[in-house]
Amino acid sequence: MPMTSWKSPAVVFPGQGSQGPAMGEAWRGRPGWSIVGEAEEILRRALEPMLLDPDAAPASTTDAQLSVVLCSVLSWEALSTTLCGEGGPRPLLAGHSLGFVSALHAAGVLTVRETIEVVALRARVTEAACDGTGGMTALLLGAEGAHKACADISGCWVANDNAPSQTVIAGTYAGLRAAESAAGELGAGDIIPLDVAGPFHTPLMCQASREFLAGLRDIPFTRSRAAVVHNGRTHRAGDTGPNTWRELVAADLITPVRWCDTQHALARAGADAIIEAGHGRTLTGLAKRTLGRMPLFNAASFEACEAIAALLPS
Repeated sequence: MPMTSWKSPAVVFPGQGSQGPAMGEAWRGRPGWSIVGEAEEILRRALEPMLLDPDAAPASTTDAQLSVVLCSVLSWEALSTTLCGEGGPRPLLAGHSLGFVSALHAAGVLTVRETIEVVALRARVTEAACDGTGGMTALLLGAEGAHKACADISGCWVANDNAPSQTVIAGTYAGLRAAESAAGELGAGDIIPLDVAGPFHTPLMCQASREFLAGLRDIPFTRSRAAVVHNGRTHRAGDTGPNTWRELVAADLITPVRWCDTQHALARAGADAIIEAGHGRTLTGLAKRTLGRMPLFNAASFEACEAIAALLPS
């Protein structure tokens, strides 16, 4: 497909793990950077230093989640004027794990303030739940093999089905070591323990999920102004109510990420290009392996957003 032939892009938002050194530098001084100051006022703490540090990526669970979402919100602010116009229709949206919160902001479900409040709450409950007893491991292995690797092992589950041959398992460290061994015997091309502090998207996060949902009751959500794809299901604009959004956001802590299904659902819903809004290239990399020759774009800087705008059909 020629790069200029796309008309209906989907915008996708990355999750925790996509953070990197100086990830906010591309946005400093650009339109929308005041959002960082707004977030600092809401949280009563400095955020610029961790976004601009050239030597280290945000390290703690809280800092990682806040930085990833802030960069996605900045990217969306730059993209939305071009993609939506003044009150025009919004593109298809989806977010990987934490990125689902960014997608809800882009869909109009959450304001900037509410988005920051949701992420801060999520970070707080998940950091408290990360007690050093579990983690996550990426496998170069398909979902069927990953499920087999975890099938007879206590304390380990498939957490992410990211692409046809890329999955993530999560659980207790004992469970992970056993499942990693089984995955190796099943032919996993690579086995990579991730620098993540807890077993996200597993039953081990149940208490955190309950606490998260209780806190979300105090944060306003609204109906979306765009279609949002979540775990393979398309929620059409206006169809899903605030309580359902809250429940989905909280349930994400214990629910496997079906990103492979989500990518195919975006394509079935009419997306003919993918724009990753935020830092890094994680999701476009997965899309390349899942969706073949679909045009892929990374909106990781203001200049990149301008370049994408220049390619839009007139």
